[in-house]
Amino acid sequence: MDWSLLILPLIVLIIGSIGWFVLRRFLTNTRNEFREYQPTLRVTNLSTLNTGDVVTLTPEVENLGPGVAYDCLLQLSGWDGSFSVKALHPHGPRYRRHSVPIVLGPGAPIRMKPMSRCFLRVSYRDRWEQRYECWYPVVQVQNANNRLYNIRIDLSQPEFTEPHPSVHEMWKLLRQRFPNEDEESHA
Repeated sequence: MDWSLLILPLIVLIIGSIGWFVLRRFLTNTRNEFREYQPTLRVTNLSTLNTGDVVTLTPEVENLGPGVAYDCLLQLSGWDGSFSVKALHPHGPRYRRHSVPIVLGPGAPIRMKPMSRCFLRVSYRDRWEQRYECWYPVVQVQNANNRLYNIRIDLSQPEFTEPHPSVHEMWKLLRQRFPNEDEESHA
């Protein structure tokens, strides 16, 4: 028996196994490091106040992820207003929960006529300008006392629109330097 025929496949197998282990570790580390910078904005609480013909919805928006969320925007279908904030920080010294009062009077389009698809939309970006969106379904319920619709927002079944970069794109994004990065790490 020729030992060279057995040793060569064994060496290739050992080198391939080491290479596969190193590659898997690189992929896992890159994904985990990328997740450390991803924000997660969610509506965590919602209160509703009915006073006569006026409905006031007050969703609480907070950042549950480890990264800072930028250019945050909250909108409701059939509501002319919007709420925006430049940056929402995760839990830590700069953390803050935002309560957003949405006042819907009898003239609000969402209260006057049925709409095909209504959503409460939370939109934001991460540090690399990638767009994230969270859509909460809104149900219009006809009021028995008048012709206006009451609003119900289902926080249990949101839809998400999130970026899904490849590991190579994650690696390139993680290697970018930001001017305020050194200031934040020393603060």
